[in-house]
Amino acid sequence: MDAVTGPLLDQLAAYGPWLLFALAVLETCFITGLFVPSGVATSVATVLALEGSLELPQVIAAALAGGAVGDSLGYWVGRFTGERILAGEGRWSRLMGGREGDAGRFFGHHPAYSVSVARMVSFVRTLMPMAAGMSEIPYPRYLAYELPGLVGCVAIYVSIGILARESW
Repeated sequence: MDAVTGPLLDQLAAYGPWLLFALAVLETCFITGLFVPSGVATSVATVLALEGSLELPQVIAAALAGGAVGDSLGYWVGRFTGERILAGEGRWSRLMGGREGDAGRFFGHHPAYSVSVARMVSFVRTLMPMAAGMSEIPYPRYLAYELPGLVGCVAIYVSIGILARESW
């Protein structure tokens, strides 16, 4: 066990799917996802479920529900704060460099890449919901591409847990 999976294993054994749900929400609702290991937590929880400490359907449901809630919150944070951030004179507006039109066109023309595939990339998954909200892609269209990406992402981490069971 390494420094991340050891304590995570103990906490997940104690708090189960509720902790996994909370980690999944925190990963994408704000920029906190840069520090929250929900993907690793999903894999560790899968191992615990295979060992009999947790129920696998509950683990999968917690990861999916937490991801969906976190992604939706992140989208709405981007939608309501995006204009203020992009029009402001602070650090975020300098970082974006007046590229809000570019982001909107990218999300509008390439939602499969910008939402579904972005859900699979760790760092990008954290920022994608807020960026999608800022781009003003309609929420139903966002969900249509976000949910398949979420299912794929959870499937990957559950598969990693299944494959890593012996080593953990």
